[in-house]
Amino acid sequence: MRTFLFLCSALSLLLSAHKFSLAEPSGQYKGALFFLLMGIQLLITGALISEHQESQTPKSPPSAGKKDDKEAGVSRVNASKEQEKES
Repeated sequence: MRTFLFLCSALSLLLSAHKFSLAEPSGQYKGALFFLLMGIQLLITGALISEHQESQTPKSPPSAGKKDDKEAGVSRVNASKEQEKES
């Protein structure tokens, strides 16, 4: 979605640059300003959507290595308790 918006924004900005070059002798900049404003709006919308999507992505679950470390710690504690009981 954001790629589409960025492409539309680039196209709109290119059209506005072309319209500005054509409107220079006549002084009629309405069409060029329209495409310029549309390009800016699409660019901002694309940036906001990408930022929103990044903030909505779920956090990754803890890695398996961390779980193994916790389990190893628990087994060490259990082993030390068993040794204390035997003593």
